Amino acid sequence: MPTAVSRRKNLGNLYFKAATVITQPQHFKGWTDLTTRQIDTFPKLTYPLMMLLAEDLHFRYNLKQVDLYGEERNASFDGVSGLLQRREVEIGVTSMFLRADRMRVLHFSSETVELKGAFIFRQPSQSAVSNVFLLPFSRGVWTATGAVLLLSALLLALASWKLRTAHPDLGQVTLAECFSFAIGTICQQGFHLSPGAVPVRVAMVSALISSLFLFTAYSAKIVALLQSPSSAIQTIDQLTRSPLALGVQETTYKRTYFAESKEPATQRLYRRKLLPLGDKAYLSVVDGVARLRTGLFAFQVEESSGYEIISKTFSESEKCGLQQIQAFKLPMVAVPLVKHSGVRDLLAARLRWQREVGLMGRWRRRWLAGRPRCDAGAGGSVSVGLRDVLPALQIWMGGSALAVAILFTEIAARAVEIRKMKHDSNSIDNIDKIPSVATGVVWWETGMPASQDRAFKELGWLG
Repeated sequence: MPTAVSRRKNLGNLYFKAATVITQPQHFKGWTDLTTRQIDTFPKLTYPLMMLLAEDLHFRYNLKQVDLYGEERNASFDGVSGLLQRREVEIGVTSMFLRADRMRVLHFSSETVELKGAFIFRQPSQSAVSNVFLLPFSRGVWTATGAVLLLSALLLALASWKLRTAHPDLGQVTLAECFSFAIGTICQQGFHLSPGAVPVRVAMVSALISSLFLFTAYSAKIVALLQSPSSAIQTIDQLTRSPLALGVQETTYKRTYFAESKEPATQRLYRRKLLPLGDKAYLSVVDGVARLRTGLFAFQVEESSGYEIISKTFSESEKCGLQQIQAFKLPMVAVPLVKHSGVRDLLAARLRWQREVGLMGRWRRRWLAGRPRCDAGAGGSVSVGLRDVLPALQIWMGGSALAVAILFTEIAARAVEIRKMKHDSNSIDNIDKIPSVATGVVWWETGMPASQDRAFKELGWLG
């Protein structure tokens, strides 16, 4: 007779009842079809390993197909787990999660591959998480810039005040005008007056040249900030507080590991961003990756499935901008067997042999897509959206609202002044017409008395 080792490697064409899982049979095109690697990846990966195992040990499968891995309900399982629990089959031709609830009713022979899942997202732009107009300079540079502008305004005001006698045109350069000049200088605007005094000219030219250097550095940094993503999201808590919407791949374990996670950060993310969405939070791989490409969106997906779609649909620059954060660690997957199966150790030994000689790695590389490579030199045009210039629009709207408020305040003050003068008959005699505030037009009677004309001039109503 053959040796004991040889006998254990030959099961004499024995038939084993077995079951596999195809969760989406409408997309199933065969065990070797690579066009839909992201669908039912692990049954397709495990199938050639188990076929090689059967050839190695000389046995066959009587295979049936189901569409569920198996979840526990009232102490019994459905899907493949239920078939193994009821001993209707002996081997599962697939890889399943090593879970404590399943291990009560079935055994596992050997782990096959590691399943990784993570939130894949694109870092939001700088403008989405901060005011991009404040980022180019540090606090020290902003302070120094403000000090330079303040000193320029004070120097211009002092020089104008000292030289006002020799240069009458400097009478227009008041203290308020000097501060307007300082603000206009930093905004690369000119000044309405060209004074003849040399010291004043020198002060103005120095301020303008300093502003030119600052404006050049500021503009260059703004362009760089608009073209680079932020680094604001590095942890689960930061993802929870971010403006990104969240989605989860539609899988059989989609809710299980979020609900069972003992990490406080993962629980906070689940309760605040996923639970309120209900079933809308769970998307197919194709739909989730499409949203990941077009908007502020983070998608929890099996890395191999997500990267398969990303490599086909994303441009090179988009691939380079991807980040990922792991919300929870998934357990290993292994081949399930009926509890206390007599061939458990034999199958486990041959599966480990497949891993050691590289057969398992070969099929892993075939079916599990890796992170797509990106061309570091690949660039692309970056469009500036409304969000990027929102702080500037807010300043404009705030200034416009303030201007309108001041306008109505002045109109109201003028109306009060006119009403007061109407009742002050002792100051102005023979007033036939009072200025109309509503229309902004003043009618005067012909032959205005000299006293009336003089009184209106004193009030500033006439030039």
